[in-house]
Amino acid sequence: MDEPRPVGDALRRVRRDLGAPEPGAFEQLRAVWAELVGAALGDHSRPLGVRDGTLRVAVDDPAWGSQFRYLNDTLLEAVSGRFPHLAIRQISVTAPSPRRGRQSEVDDPGAGFE
Repeated sequence: MDEPRPVGDALRRVRRDLGAPEPGAFEQLRAVWAELVGAALGDHSRPLGVRDGTLRVAVDDPAWGSQFRYLNDTLLEAVSGRFPHLAIRQISVTAPSPRRGRQSEVDDPGAGFE
């Protein structure tokens, strides 16, 4: 019979298998968000979460989503360079729909977004 193992080991394995970041890592990213993306972009966006290598970001206007598209490579390098343990490979941006105020995708799959 196998020896009992700590529950924490099993939870870390499940988290890793699901592609979830280390506990606390996302909170660290949120704390330095404006520093990573710049003050203007930081004022109009917020990170929502990380899953399977995709950082989800909400912007308050579709124009800021276009700015993310334009700066995608630079922002991805800044975020993944500062937080390599999050294993972020792409950024997906969500903005309010101009007609209804609902969130909608503003990314172009060909631009490296989800």
